[in-house]
Amino acid sequence: MSQAITSTQNTAPAAGFRADLQGLRALAVLLVMCYHIWFSRVSGGVDIFLMLSAFFLTGSLTRKLGSGQKVSVLGNWLHRFFRLLPQAALIIVATAVTAWLVLPATGWLALINEAFSSLFFKQNWALAETNVDYYAFNTSASSPLQHFWSLSVQGQIFILWPVLLVVCAFIWRRFLSRFRFELIAFIMFTAVFAGSLSYSIYLTAADQRLAYFHTGTRMWEFALGSMLALALPLLSRLPAWLRRIGGWSGLLVIVSCGALLDVEGQFPGYLALVPTLGAALLIMAPEPRSWKNPAGILSLAPLTKLGALSYGMYLWHWPLLVFYLQLAGVDQASPLAGTVLIFGSIGLSWLSTRWVEKPLLRLERPQSLPILAMVRRPQLVSQAFVITLVALVAAAPIAVWDSNVQQRKVQAASQSPEENPGAQATADWDPSPAALTLPLRTDLDTEWQTPGDHCTGKYSPQDPAIMFCNQGGDPNAAPDLVLLGDSHIQHWSDAAAATIEASGGSWVMIYHPGCRYGSSTMPWDAEECAAFQEAAQDYVTQLAPSMVLTVATQTVGTPDEFGNSAASQETMVDGYADAIDPFVEAGSQVIAMRDTPRFESSIPDCVGRPRLDATACDAPVADKLAAVNPVDTFLASHDYGSSVRPFEMTSVLCPDGICKAVIGNVLVYIDDSHLSKTFVNSAATRFASAFSVATGWPREEMTSR
Repeated sequence: MSQAITSTQNTAPAAGFRADLQGLRALAVLLVMCYHIWFSRVSGGVDIFLMLSAFFLTGSLTRKLGSGQKVSVLGNWLHRFFRLLPQAALIIVATAVTAWLVLPATGWLALINEAFSSLFFKQNWALAETNVDYYAFNTSASSPLQHFWSLSVQGQIFILWPVLLVVCAFIWRRFLSRFRFELIAFIMFTAVFAGSLSYSIYLTAADQRLAYFHTGTRMWEFALGSMLALALPLLSRLPAWLRRIGGWSGLLVIVSCGALLDVEGQFPGYLALVPTLGAALLIMAPEPRSWKNPAGILSLAPLTKLGALSYGMYLWHWPLLVFYLQLAGVDQASPLAGTVLIFGSIGLSWLSTRWVEKPLLRLERPQSLPILAMVRRPQLVSQAFVITLVALVAAAPIAVWDSNVQQRKVQAASQSPEENPGAQATADWDPSPAALTLPLRTDLDTEWQTPGDHCTGKYSPQDPAIMFCNQGGDPNAAPDLVLLGDSHIQHWSDAAAATIEASGGSWVMIYHPGCRYGSSTMPWDAEECAAFQEAAQDYVTQLAPSMVLTVATQTVGTPDEFGNSAASQETMVDGYADAIDPFVEAGSQVIAMRDTPRFESSIPDCVGRPRLDATACDAPVADKLAAVNPVDTFLASHDYGSSVRPFEMTSVLCPDGICKAVIGNVLVYIDDSHLSKTFVNSAATRFASAFSVATGWPREEMTSR
């Protein structure tokens, strides 16, 4: 390898156009589209795109630097973004405007952030921050701008790569001029490849969702393309028959990769070598357009023409798919709908290329604007002008959208309490037509309840399995109440805390999202949930509080595969008796609370549908909860006496037998099953009254404190 690179021959890749590589780009984007649309999987095509972009970039710059030409880093940056930004900006704006008009407001703030992040090539980091959050309402999975993560990574590499190559050129000229420049660059990219791949393997195993969007875990794919560009002259000396076999093998690998590998779940670790090495074998294959070579297929006119549109096809297809699925209310496109989406993406790409990209690219010519004749470097000035203008024009409607959201927040904050009484609404309450329903659907991420302070002192859990602990009231007194469970105990915590503190009591809350206390059937992380339940049982038993509040039943939102209704599926937590026995033996009174009714889909999204009355989102309680509270049945078969008491708030959530989406101009739910903080606070008085009936709180000893 080193002998070939340091030979007297020019080892930089030839500058000739390769139609087969244009066809490879088309194949990669078609695979991406087909796997997204019909199989809800990732194909590995994006990895091929990333590698190809570095292959072309490195080849272009190496030819200049290796021949002694000067390369302007600024000029290279402007040239690359001058070509990337126009279509990207158009699609970002089109997506943002469409989302504003047709998508639920629950996702607006996330989309505004993603629109700005995509426009300024940092979308991958925005997704990395939100994608791992259990409490994030609008994850990257349903975002119409999700796919811009790869363009953001590419843009960041386009900033870094010219710098690395110019640094290599400086070292070469200053210290290592006896070697060829290509050797120095190859060594540098080999180091980047090894370091980034090692980090990618580590982070993919430790946190795959973060690794998927991380620039550092993707750099090796670009480095591989750069190494291939530098070594291609040597590799082209291999026997044609060997490279032909490799090319056909690479084509087979690329086509089958998405079907055989868990690309989305295991990339970008070492498995991402599969599609990228497959692409490398295709690049190394003989170039002549012959049917015995892969180039014979990849150079076909339809593929090469699609290759010229591949950038726009990739950018258009994902928002089209997301909008279709949202508006059609389906999880997957049919064969016909998917075909229409593919041809629609091709058509929109042709239009945006023909009427946006190409006219703006003509401005790159020095003679395009007469005023540029007055400046020293007209091409750079023209590129900078277009980039700035496009960014400003694209940012304007997104800023207007954001301003509209902020104005609604100001209006909501100025409303009087009488306009949003929530659970306190009386029978003769007359809502104002102009009043906004609270909480705003753009502010639902602030509606999770975590009252009090983090646990300290004697309340601080020693077992790391208890990750979430809050306390309130007198920190020196023994706790009167422990709230124990998952997010369905958490979403009543504001009312419970207010009830206890109103009588001078103290409380502690320990919870684990998705882990119902006593249950072995519902956790999304069984081992973590089991560890929490064991640690929580020991923790609460040692505290020996006066009362322990748990959610004792489990509800569902939809009929099961056998046609059983949601109501008939409400059951007692399967291991509830064993789970509470230690508390009863320790002298604590256990309060067995009935679970919250669940809906089939997001209530805020339903309420926000155009021309749909909020009552259309309601449901009869008979459809959501069992006719007899499972807690009552459970207590009838166990001799607990007053040690275990039933408790439910169904009458507040489902007045007159109807489970409501909106009560007193307040959203009851923030999704399909979690209550809003605003509504729970409005129901605090009714919670306290029901709690007192169930438990006798406040106790006599409280009056003497």
